[in-house]
Amino acid sequence: MRVRDLVHTPGLAVDLRIAAGLDRTIRWVQTIEVQDPGPFLRGGEVVLTAGAWRAAGIAPADFVRRLAEADAAAVGYGLLPDCPEVPDGLVAAAERHRLACFVVPVAVPFIEITEVFIAAKRAEWERPLRRHLAQHDRIVAALRTRRGVDAVLGVLAQELGLPVAVRSQSVVTAGEALADAHAVPLIGEGLADAELLLPRRLEELDVEQRTAVTQAMPFIALEVERLRAVRATELRYATELIDWAYAGASYTPSASARLTSLGLPPEGPLAGVVVRGGEPAEVSARFNGVLGADGVAVPRGGEVAAVCRVRGEVRLQAESWYAALGGGLCFGVGRLGSVADLRASLMQAAYAADAVATRSTAGWMTHDQLNSPVSLFTAQDPALVTATCQALLGPVLDHDARHGSELVSSLAAFLESGGRWQETAQDLHVHINTLRHRMHRVEEMTGLRLARTVDRVDLYLAVRALDLF
Repeated sequence: MRVRDLVHTPGLAVDLRIAAGLDRTIRWVQTIEVQDPGPFLRGGEVVLTAGAWRAAGIAPADFVRRLAEADAAAVGYGLLPDCPEVPDGLVAAAERHRLACFVVPVAVPFIEITEVFIAAKRAEWERPLRRHLAQHDRIVAALRTRRGVDAVLGVLAQELGLPVAVRSQSVVTAGEALADAHAVPLIGEGLADAELLLPRRLEELDVEQRTAVTQAMPFIALEVERLRAVRATELRYATELIDWAYAGASYTPSASARLTSLGLPPEGPLAGVVVRGGEPAEVSARFNGVLGADGVAVPRGGEVAAVCRVRGEVRLQAESWYAALGGGLCFGVGRLGSVADLRASLMQAAYAADAVATRSTAGWMTHDQLNSPVSLFTAQDPALVTATCQALLGPVLDHDARHGSELVSSLAAFLESGGRWQETAQDLHVHINTLRHRMHRVEEMTGLRLARTVDRVDLYLAVRALDLF
């Protein structure tokens, strides 16, 4: 509160005589009647007096001088019924020392002036608390309207007058990206990787701004925790859905119910998607962000498997998804269908991702771009395919395991080269006679002949199936 505010308070009938230093901040309002007020002042006080010190022979000019020397903010002289006049020299001394001076009528008690000051100080002290309570109410109201971290960040940004954001697992997940971000760690269960981002260092903010940040952070942490819990549940549900889809027809009713709970139509059109490359957890998180309500993606082993609703032409959709993920991945899409077709679609997607991986550059491929009979493996039971391949190549695999030989890998290289002996030997960095000896051993163990087309196809499919499953 300033001197000006006190003397001009509506309803407070004081008479301002010297309008000097009215913009000074009042430290306190104090009644003093001692001869030397200096030891009782700290500077900035409004001193109220009724002139009792005059009985000790103190001149008004001396009293005002001592107030000025003690750095008082103002002097208020109170009139008494038996002394209704201001003593000579007091006002003149106040003017000489540039000290605000006002006269308090008999009808105005000093306590009324003190109460005005205390009321103003109380309002000043309560202002931050009221502001913080109002901020709390705005955050609660925002969360009632729209749950999420963005709701809290919106209130905090208005309070600070600055942009803010939240970074989780090294990715900005709420708010706007800041060119020069200063992180404040969020405190909460499992939030070691979550931070509030500010455009300035926390210690550079003023007290009220820092308090606003401190008050908002528990709400932000709770929302981050809540969203992570929701996502963890959704991820568990989505993982079960993918597992049921791979399990086949016996789990179709369960998969249908789970699709419905996730907001996806069991009748389709649905497609299986397999993505290889990158960190599976990170890729699945990005893919879920791209899909929104149109699908679910989960890490599965070293890849990402997804069930997606396709809107429009499948190739255009695949291209759009791939571009949104940022490229650099092996992205395969299976055929469209209903929940009953998901197993085959996911297997086709895996084979499409494999086909992309054999190319020199990453990219995407849909099932209808594949025309190799090897894709028939994707429609078979993995255990059956593996058992068939083991029956054919079992002796060769056992020999490699016992002796540390490389018969199967040499066979795969030979078949991949189209049966070119010299080229395969060079690729394997062995003599051509060594390669011929290895292939002869394979023929002995399997009873097949590489010179026969049908036998070579069987061996190729067996080797290829081992890679698939």
